[in-house]
Amino acid sequence: MEKIMYSIPQDNELLTRRLAPHKTLFSREVLTGVLQIFDEVAAQGDEAVRSLTLKFDDTVLEQLVLTQDYVNECIASLAPSLRAAVEHALRNVREVNLALLPQSWEQEIRPGTIVGEKVTPLDRVGIWIPARKGPLVSTSIMLVAAAKAAGVPEIVVGMPPLKDGSADPGTVAAAKLVGADRFVIGNGVAVIAAFAQGTESIPEMDGIFGPGPGGIAAAMSIGMTYGKKSALGIGPTESVIVADETADPLQTAHDLINEAEHGPDSTSILMTTSVDFAAQVERLLWKCIEEVVGIRKTYLDQVFGPEGKGAIIVASDIEQACEFINGFAPEHLMIVCEEEQEKRVMELVRHAGEILIGGSTPFSAANYGIGITAVLPTNHFAKAFSGVTSRDMVKVSTIGRLSQEALQSLYPIIQEMGAYEQLPCHVRAAEVRVAECE
Repeated sequence: MEKIMYSIPQDNELLTRRLAPHKTLFSREVLTGVLQIFDEVAAQGDEAVRSLTLKFDDTVLEQLVLTQDYVNECIASLAPSLRAAVEHALRNVREVNLALLPQSWEQEIRPGTIVGEKVTPLDRVGIWIPARKGPLVSTSIMLVAAAKAAGVPEIVVGMPPLKDGSADPGTVAAAKLVGADRFVIGNGVAVIAAFAQGTESIPEMDGIFGPGPGGIAAAMSIGMTYGKKSALGIGPTESVIVADETADPLQTAHDLINEAEHGPDSTSILMTTSVDFAAQVERLLWKCIEEVVGIRKTYLDQVFGPEGKGAIIVASDIEQACEFINGFAPEHLMIVCEEEQEKRVMELVRHAGEILIGGSTPFSAANYGIGITAVLPTNHFAKAFSGVTSRDMVKVSTIGRLSQEALQSLYPIIQEMGAYEQLPCHVRAAEVRVAECE
């Protein structure tokens, strides 16, 4: 079996090598290739999306837009139990996003000076839902519900095609039930390039959101240079569990494979200060992996294999464990410790996309049912970025209103700064108003 247990600081060098891929979401070579795709889509429109889908996805597309009949069929074919789960989840996600949504406001901050913010939704949002490693119904619910809660008038969902040129029925049905208006299919980078620029079939968007591997992340970054709002660093999933001896070792082993099963590029780490607990979890982990079948078993073998990013780390104390967590800045963080230790971790942790607290809050509960977003920053991006919610689907205009008296009190500032910056027209615009008051 692969060595996945490490001690810090003794094994820092080995651990750094194992987790080295975590530092790079996409390379310059990937970025160059994505820029070329943007150029192709700009020049050839729909035809570029079709040819790129054939080239990279090995799928022939006759049309890029899913018909309403197909969308209706997807909803009709949804199993009643799955539909009930989708509707329950979307209610929870909508509730959370409405609570997060910023509101317009005004306030008299000083006599005669009113400031505020006007919050307005983006006009059009494009949502990318990957499906290469399996359908992501939950992602479509979270992102579309966030846009819908924000009041976005037009929501277009992009998805990779199935081999027959259609799209995953469950994901389409879920997105439509949440409030998506249209669906387009094609190669991921090509569709995002189309969202950024517009083609004959794919409208230009004001915001583009969605997770994916390096190429998709690079495309989102480039989209922002076209003036499109996006969320950076939403790459392959990663999770860290910090646990002590009060945690259940079997539950912890299952939590390790929870996020790891997404794909071979997943990261799954246990942090603990107990060597005995770490050893128990490691023994149970291999047993849990043996119980998994199919492609997910293959992914788990890769994550915890010699080239993977799975690890169990024993720290000398909780401060050292939290120092590692802050440096790693995980997408998902779970804390399962006794009460005082839990409080200490919460005090020390500064960088994590999501923090789940307690033994009854597994990653899967947050991915599917709590209503908080699971579309979160990866690859260190949680040091500076947050998960995608309704707050990303709006923009804010600042508001200012002055009385004559308030302008007069500001005039000396305008006069001095305008003179220093050599902008006499700035000064004159205020001066003519102040003069009227005298």
